[in-house]
Amino acid sequence: MEFRQLEYFCTISELENFTRTAEVLHVSQPSVTKAIKALEAELGVKLIDRSQKRASLTEEGRVFLLHAQRIMQDAETARKDMLRFRRDTHETLRFGLPPMVEAYLFPDFFTRFRRSFPDVTLDIQEFADSEEVKGRADLGEIDFGVILGGVEETGHELCILQDNMSVCLHPDHPLATKKELSFQELAGEKFIMQQPRTYQYREVYSRCNEAGFVPDVLLCTSQLKTIKQLVANSEGISILPDFVTSAETIFVRRPLLPELEVRVSLYWGEHRSLSVVDNRLTGFMRQYTDTIEFKDHFRQH
Repeated sequence: MEFRQLEYFCTISELENFTRTAEVLHVSQPSVTKAIKALEAELGVKLIDRSQKRASLTEEGRVFLLHAQRIMQDAETARKDMLRFRRDTHETLRFGLPPMVEAYLFPDFFTRFRRSFPDVTLDIQEFADSEEVKGRADLGEIDFGVILGGVEETGHELCILQDNMSVCLHPDHPLATKKELSFQELAGEKFIMQQPRTYQYREVYSRCNEAGFVPDVLLCTSQLKTIKQLVANSEGISILPDFVTSAETIFVRRPLLPELEVRVSLYWGEHRSLSVVDNRLTGFMRQYTDTIEFKDHFRQH
């Protein structure tokens, strides 16, 4: 079985005509006919019914088409994946981001990376949460993602920053008079949260349970601007990473004791081998997160 036979067969299944198939593939019609006959002889079944004006697939042909298409798709995926290792191609890296990262961490990095590597295109996609980003990366649907999670490492990620999460509340809230807060003191408050699959939601919910209560969730939303404005309107409290709230003046922040940490990482799929272009991106990310500007902007509050 040869790859060209599969290519001819898949094209015939779509066009239902030997002559048209030969024209589309820029080969002679006898070459197509010979290749299909050889494929049928090897498989021992008739794949194409030639008794009518159009070349239609037999029942066996329709079954074999599923296999042939899968092989063709796998071959194309392999070809595209190997392009990552070539130095003479313009590379596109598919990037996945959760909502919190897109607005606060990525724009400056994107600008700096584009200036340094104009031959590499970053195709940016936003997903609902970090778990979806990880899942897409593990499936190979994206090349890299930025994720939020705990302090543990997986071995196929690069730490961008480690930060703390603080309680965000209205300046006139009774708890605003305290310098720091425990989760026990938050019992009875209305919580404004991100979506349930996010690190923020899962970790805050877990800490509340450990403190002996179930959080009263007023609203779940992926829109950070909405969360912040509701806090400023004194509708409830929220717990957010310092890097997304340090510049806000419409509400106040109070640190948690014990601390609630969040780790922001560059993540690639667990089965991905880094190419030359991949290493250019990870190397640039290391340099970028080590700059004074980055540290001043995201690590000093």
